[in-house]
Amino acid sequence: MSDRSRPLTNPISVAHPVVEVGEDLVTRTPPTPPRGTASVNAVAARHARGELTSAEAVAAVDPHELERALTLTADTSGLDAVVHGLGVAPGIACGPLVFSTEAAVAARADGLEPVLVLSESRPDDLPGLLAATAVVTERGGRTTHSAVVARALGRPSVAGLVDGVVIDDAELLRGARGDVLVAGDVVTVDGSGGTVFRGRPAEPLAGGHGNTEILRWLDTALADLPGLAVKVNADSAEAAARGRELGATGVGLFRVEHVFLGDRRALLERVLIARPGPEMTEGLADVYSVLRSEFVDLLRVVDGQDVAIRLLDPPRHEFLPDPASAAADGVRAVLAKLREHNPMLGVRGVRLGILVPALTVAQIQALVDAVLEVRRSGHDPRPELLVPMVSTPAEVDVVRGLLDDVRAHAGTTAEELPIAIGAMVETPRAALLAGRLAERVDALSLGTNDLTALVWGLSRDDADRHLLPAYRDLGVVEHSPFERLDLEGVGAVIRQVVRDARRVRPGIRIGVCGEQAAEASAVEFLADAGVDYISCAAPRVPLARLAAARHGLPPRNPEEGP
Repeated sequence: MSDRSRPLTNPISVAHPVVEVGEDLVTRTPPTPPRGTASVNAVAARHARGELTSAEAVAAVDPHELERALTLTADTSGLDAVVHGLGVAPGIACGPLVFSTEAAVAARADGLEPVLVLSESRPDDLPGLLAATAVVTERGGRTTHSAVVARALGRPSVAGLVDGVVIDDAELLRGARGDVLVAGDVVTVDGSGGTVFRGRPAEPLAGGHGNTEILRWLDTALADLPGLAVKVNADSAEAAARGRELGATGVGLFRVEHVFLGDRRALLERVLIARPGPEMTEGLADVYSVLRSEFVDLLRVVDGQDVAIRLLDPPRHEFLPDPASAAADGVRAVLAKLREHNPMLGVRGVRLGILVPALTVAQIQALVDAVLEVRRSGHDPRPELLVPMVSTPAEVDVVRGLLDDVRAHAGTTAEELPIAIGAMVETPRAALLAGRLAERVDALSLGTNDLTALVWGLSRDDADRHLLPAYRDLGVVEHSPFERLDLEGVGAVIRQVVRDARRVRPGIRIGVCGEQAAEASAVEFLADAGVDYISCAAPRVPLARLAAARHGLPPRNPEEGP
């Protein structure tokens, strides 16, 4: 090991394998062999025979064991590892490599299960993500949109390659040791360990969310046990239905921008680059029509449960065309004007909604009309409008005023058509002003992805690739704060938000949504902090429910066996 790879103190343990990537040295710990199905099945069998009460059975199953039991596994010991990166969506999948969304869709149409490899994903890659059995991206981290979508779909995914390069034009993936994978090569993607292997395992895959016996047992065991409420992050009616099947008690986050991934991206792009006039009016009508249909389906599926619908919150550049491909001079001029050096801290969330109020009105109008339609069909819709990226209470006032205007235009009032308003607490300033926000809103939703990035001063897309893995290996941090909730720093902010908001409005509803929220230690911390619910991707709902129920059990003597 070279001198530059060692800190001045606390040398890196030589027990960890080292992967050299240019000027970066990143250590990797081999993944722990998966296990858990047998132990969970044994507890479930004893519970079914009446040998264990529900409380005893739940106490005997660790959430990590349940996760292993519900994750596809395979023995990869006989395969050659070609590239390594971040395991951003757990599980294992095998298939032939493709290097574009179009190729993934075509391969799926031919009956194949392709592995989609991209330098980085964009919103119009959604059809490819849906068609793929696994996703690999050279850039990105745990909270980039391809990773979020992959987790929601249950697709294994590796991102932020530390020793691999994707060459799109040549359709190849090159590893650090010169290994090359080309289109059509069959690979195995381990989204838990963050590795891409050449070839298939000798034995078939096992486990996964098709393990209906374990899920049925879990429902039975948790039926009468208390615990923090668990909701689902859903971007479609189908995802919401899946979350409900897995025990979610509502939708804690519906991301409007995800409606416009894939082929629909052009609808939002048209509005963002249009000048006021017929072009924008037509574009807004299309946005309204798509959203109204989506909202109707969503509210019917989640009938009688709360549904938190977040206004558009994309970094604007994700939905703008590439300036190099813009044909018209006028479009290039608009794009030059809209260009931002740091889009994640730019015109996004409520900021975009205020600068383009007609776009916010189109979203609210779609929701109001959807609620009225669903009500007329005899259902019980319970929507909440989430205002994202809030920095000042005045931003919430603007959105509330637009909601009141839309309701008045529809001939109804807040009393006749109640739609709760919630503020996303993602910026440190919103956290510091939680008490003032609580005076204006019905609910607060802590978005831990952005809150973590802004509290730490880290890039969500970049930090997990080189900085945080190196920090872990050097002992600077124990875990990536994007993987496991930072209880010391971000956790202190969350406790302050709950305390300040409840001091003003004791009954205000407070939830947490984010990739870290479903992890067992986070569930326990958030329950103690006094939040009302957490919201996570559908595949993680059973894990969060188990963790919440275990935390709600009375303390037991550790010397007592189950």
